[in-house]
Amino acid sequence: MGPPLTMRLGALEWAKYTYAHPDEDPLRLLGSARRGLQSRALAKLDDEFVLVVGDHVTHLSHADNKQLAAMTAHTKPMEPEFVAQPAPVRAAPPVVVVIKRRRVQVLP
Repeated sequence: MGPPLTMRLGALEWAKYTYAHPDEDPLRLLGSARRGLQSRALAKLDDEFVLVVGDHVTHLSHADNKQLAAMTAHTKPMEPEFVAQPAPVRAAPPVVVVIKRRRVQVLP
């Protein structure tokens, strides 16, 4: 058996690994899960927990499902849906180039 499974709940966590799914989709995103160096979005599909990266869904073992069910049994309700806002566009100052004049002296 490998390292234990840890999880962090919230939209900011699952947004790192996948996108928001439509309401009619049975996949409910909860947060992120990590085991060793592997991190993925944690979701609930019907009655079982799954890991998600993009569109790829990985089913967990029965033991992992029991562990996650025990971990989420005493959690508080989730915060409102996360909506990503685009970063404000900042105009860069104009580029100023100063060219010094060269003076050529003409000898008589």
